[in-house]
Amino acid sequence: MKYIGRLSACILVLVTNCFYIIYYYLRDGFIDSIEFVGLPILLVIAWWVGKQYDKSRLLEKKFELESKEFERRNRLFQTIFETAPIGIALLDKNGKPVISNPKLQEFLGYTGIELSAMSLSEFSQNDDAELNMKLLNELLEGKIDHYLLEKRYFRKDGQLVWGQVTSSLFPIPNNDGSNYVIGMVNDITERKIAEQRLMEAYQELEFLSNRDGLTKIANRRYFDDYFINEYNHSVRYHRPLSLILLDIDYFKEYNDHYGHVKGDECLIQVAETIETTINRPKDLVARYGGEEFIILLPETDINGAAVVAKKISLAIEKLKIPHIGSSVSRYLTATLGMSTLLVDSQSTPEDLISQADKALYQAKQKGRNAIEIYIME
Repeated sequence: MKYIGRLSACILVLVTNCFYIIYYYLRDGFIDSIEFVGLPILLVIAWWVGKQYDKSRLLEKKFELESKEFERRNRLFQTIFETAPIGIALLDKNGKPVISNPKLQEFLGYTGIELSAMSLSEFSQNDDAELNMKLLNELLEGKIDHYLLEKRYFRKDGQLVWGQVTSSLFPIPNNDGSNYVIGMVNDITERKIAEQRLMEAYQELEFLSNRDGLTKIANRRYFDDYFINEYNHSVRYHRPLSLILLDIDYFKEYNDHYGHVKGDECLIQVAETIETTINRPKDLVARYGGEEFIILLPETDINGAAVVAKKISLAIEKLKIPHIGSSVSRYLTATLGMSTLLVDSQSTPEDLISQADKALYQAKQKGRNAIEIYIME
């Protein structure tokens, strides 16, 4: 009861006073007026004393309830901490996980004691550890209120795993006044592996979309894009750009005599030979048509292109691929036409290809198995 102390004190005063009155009446035969005058004063004092007692009991009960609630919440937090499906750690200002839950220990393969003696750099990838410490310091300095980070960890067994970290300040400061940081780590290793495989599949698909299905060299689509970029670069920086169109001599006759399977094998061999012959990183060979190939030579003038064209022609002849249907040789040969973008030329990309095509036509007119350079009229 709320007034139990006050009521008890007043009742005690009344009962005690009654006993005194009865005692003095039996002893003296009369009752002194002081017994009646002092009763109200005693009741007031008793009421005040009882009130203080009630307050004390109320505070004790409130403290007891708060203690039980604190213990309940502490047990609840401990249960959440220990059974949470994500890793949780309390980090000090040096990045040491002074407390870690079982899930984080399982994720990293270390015991709680081992982790408490380690810093982030000891079980994190170097770049990620530096970024993590930078963000942690900004958090402790009050520059940010939280941070989210995807980072790589090294397990105790050496395996690389990925974690998504969410960190914020822990509300209870350390004994020296510094703050703790609470970090939650979600294992995203499987997601990262899936993303990597998806990226590799996309890159493979993109690569294949730019390759000729038969010869595996660049296709016409890729060449067109690459050519425009190199053409623009040459114009911007006033650098030469050369082009070679190559056509296998009497390829229709080759197919008619040896069959299309042999014809495909022939195209593959020629493509590999050209690709091996042009060995600079920016040089490009692409299949331009059925038996036609195109070679792009950035940073190459007409003299350099002529050297490359001669090397390609000789390399194809060295293959010694028999060709009964040819009118120029017993073996497979090719005809090449070249053009070059001059420094001060106003030619368009289409003009450069057209010029190489004209040179190729002129070479064919001269009997094939030849190399011709486009000459401006």
